[in-house]
Parts: sequence; C-alpha cells; structure tokens
Amino acid sequence: MVIDSIFYSQNKPIKKIALLLTIPCAIVPIMMATAGIMSIPFSPIFFRYDFILFGILYLWYAFGLLLSWRVHRHWIPISFFLCHVGLLFSFDYFKQSDWIAYATIASIIATSLSNQYFRLGSFECTECNYCPPRK
Repeated sequence: MVIDSIFYSQNKPIKKIALLLTIPCAIVPIMMATAGIMSIPFSPIFFRYDFILFGILYLWYAFGLLLSWRVHRHWIPISFFLCHVGLLFSFDYFKQSDWIAYATIASIIATSLSNQYFRLGSFECTECNYCPPRK
C-alpha cells in the first residue's frame, strides 16, 4: 500500500489543498479553471470577473507542484505545466483552434499524472493512497 507521505506530513490546510489539486483524482477544479480561462474572449462562465478566481486556482496548483517538486526533484511535471500555460495563452490570444484546446487539456492531464507518478510511484488513484497512515 502506497501512502502519500508528502500530503500527510503537511499541517496547514492551504498546503494540503495545493498538494491535493495536483493529482488526477482531484483534477476537476483545474479543468474548470482551464475552461474558464479558455472562454475569456467570449463571456464569463460563472460570474463577471471569474477569471480572477481561476487565476488564483492556477497559482494554487503551481504552488502544489512546487511543494511536490521539493520532494521528488523531477522537472517533467513542471515542464508539462509550462507547456500547458503556453498552450493556454496561445489559445486565448493567437488562434482559437480545436487542436490547441485538446493539447491544452491533454497537457494538464499529463502534468497531474506525471506529478502523481513521481510522488507515489503509481498512476492509479485509490483510496488507500490518501487514507491516513495506520499507527
């Protein structure tokens, strides 16, 4: 049984949530933020100026990647994330094509999968990964 020791060693809720956001099991908030930022030229998704909330969520995600990187020291998840940010800006400001949108989504999924692999040694999400360690 693999237990996420990085996650359970944190006592601060902000750091715990940041670490939780960077795994594929909890990818829904960052996918919503991606969709929200990709719709900036059109209209807001939830409310006016919702891109500020999505920007904060992206900063929180990047903070979680930094916390994970401090332990596993692999650049692959950060590289995927930088690729994702570049694709996101190219979608919004240069050309809004379908393949850029799919590549943007695929790059954030690859970021989360690679980060979980380097943190836990496995791609799968099970409840045992994030249940408290037994004493």
